Amino acid sequence: MRLGECMDALATLDREDLDALQGVLDTCTRAVLDPAMWGWAFGITVACALVGALIGLARGRWLAGLLWGAVLGPIGWLVMLLSRPNRIECPACSRGNPPNVKACRHCGVNLQAAARASERAERKRLDSGRGWQ
Repeated sequence: MRLGECMDALATLDREDLDALQGVLDTCTRAVLDPAMWGWAFGITVACALVGALIGLARGRWLAGLLWGAVLGPIGWLVMLLSRPNRIECPACSRGNPPNVKACRHCGVNLQAAARASERAERKRLDSGRGWQ
């Protein structure tokens, strides 16, 4: 007896007949504890976790994607898609790189030196328009 059949049997069961009630509850318990059903649940959870990890990998956060996908499934995928990417954008080629890297994986530009230079350039641009105050 499958889970849906258990629910139908419980709805039509005479609540005064305790033996029939116990029989339906035993059958429903066996249906819920069926290894095939738990196998499907485990397989779907693993598949959702892997899809979440792939989405997280694209965002630079594969472990967070794996966890969100395993816990919430497609809702976790949306959480990862809407989260801020954990990537550093290269000033030369504008492609994303993992955090804490020294050089761009795509064009080889030194990201740390480029970040310092761009900060200085930004400060100089802001200060150049002030003049005497």
